[in-house]
Amino acid sequence: MTETDCTKRPLQMPERFIPYLDKHRIYKLFKDMIRDLIINLPRDHIKHMKIYLSHHVYINKDVDRVMLLIEPKLTFGIEALARQLIKDLGCFVITRRCVMDRYEKHDNYEPGHVSPVLMSEVTKCLALKDPVPHAGWLMFDHPCTVREARCLQQDGVLPTVTLVLMNTPPPAPPASNDHTSARNFFQQDFEGLKYAYRATLKEVHIEEEDDLEKIVSKCLNAVRACSTGAQGPKQGFHVVGAPGLYRVVLLGPSGSGRNSQARTLAKHFGLVYLSFQDIFNEAREKDNEIGARIRKFGTSIQVRAEVVKERLLRKDCLENGWVLAGYPTCGNDFELLENHSTPPNRIIFLNADTETCKARKLANGVDWCTGKTVPFGGPRVLRHPQDNEEVLDYELDAYFSDALAELRAAAGLSAEEIDANEPFDKVQVKIQAAVIAAPIFDIEACSQIRNARGD
Repeated sequence: MTETDCTKRPLQMPERFIPYLDKHRIYKLFKDMIRDLIINLPRDHIKHMKIYLSHHVYINKDVDRVMLLIEPKLTFGIEALARQLIKDLGCFVITRRCVMDRYEKHDNYEPGHVSPVLMSEVTKCLALKDPVPHAGWLMFDHPCTVREARCLQQDGVLPTVTLVLMNTPPPAPPASNDHTSARNFFQQDFEGLKYAYRATLKEVHIEEEDDLEKIVSKCLNAVRACSTGAQGPKQGFHVVGAPGLYRVVLLGPSGSGRNSQARTLAKHFGLVYLSFQDIFNEAREKDNEIGARIRKFGTSIQVRAEVVKERLLRKDCLENGWVLAGYPTCGNDFELLENHSTPPNRIIFLNADTETCKARKLANGVDWCTGKTVPFGGPRVLRHPQDNEEVLDYELDAYFSDALAELRAAAGLSAEEIDANEPFDKVQVKIQAAVIAAPIFDIEACSQIRNARGD
């Protein structure tokens, strides 16, 4: 009988499998399935996984399991906030009163005695009763102690995000008080629960002038950011369990700000910024086969694809990820890019109207000393030859009449669309939210599309 070295993997995953698993979120499916097995501990694991997969096919979004922790100093109406969040997220509410009503009807109920273990069991029954598992839940006043929280965690009642609503911390916060203030049965141990749920914690800072609508918006933004977690700069491991890097394509008309947004995004996440015009000019000047073909025959769809492919296979892009602007420009370009061994896993459209694009392009010029793009005006600023109105009108007409429809059809449901008419900073925040989210994610509804395919 041959021996196997358990310290070495006998098989190596082919390179082309990684983008497929990333694109269709197979790693996320494996992680959810393992968590479901650990929580339920079924007798027949194979049968349980078959049932889980059969249910997974018909679920069109990831389930939000939200827990609210409210700082005692806040005095706004938590019930009104919970009602609005339930309406927006489409989930059910689990309150301490609901748990206690079921708890008092349990066979093992003892009057005058509250068992955290039994309360956790009752809460788990509420969380697993149809249709709660498929719609998600919201808890805002339960659990109240660290002991209750630990029991819930052991029973598998785990939130996907824990929102901590608190006042904005002052620049110099007061010294902490080690003494715990007195609480009744329905008041939460704020600091203790923050520590217990630190793995899914997301702070939401509330200002004095914030109304209910503003607070709800902040909470939804926090749920959106935590739905799939955040990936820090130069980290190559997604929290969903899939090894990979951000490979972002920003699509939009000339004047939508795609290059400026791409540079800012690359700086924020530690990605490699790629401008198609720059890498094409670099390839044209090289003394190789592609450079010779470009100089002799000009450009073509296949040549552009080869130029991009050669750049994306360099070490810096493979190790850090990349953000590409200015390519693809048509459906054929997109199909060739998708067939690459490392295709994009984030596709973002920047939508801007013709008037806004023209105004932005005509408002800028080129400093003839530095070559940088600067606001038009001044003795050293000249108009770029490609920024005259005739060229701009032709480019914008070609994009909106032909290219945009082809690109949308090729991208399918895997693309995210953002209004680029808004201020630069606001657009950048939305781009970062779309990048942090899953490859297929509805940032408006704060939910992931599970059964959608990009192809």
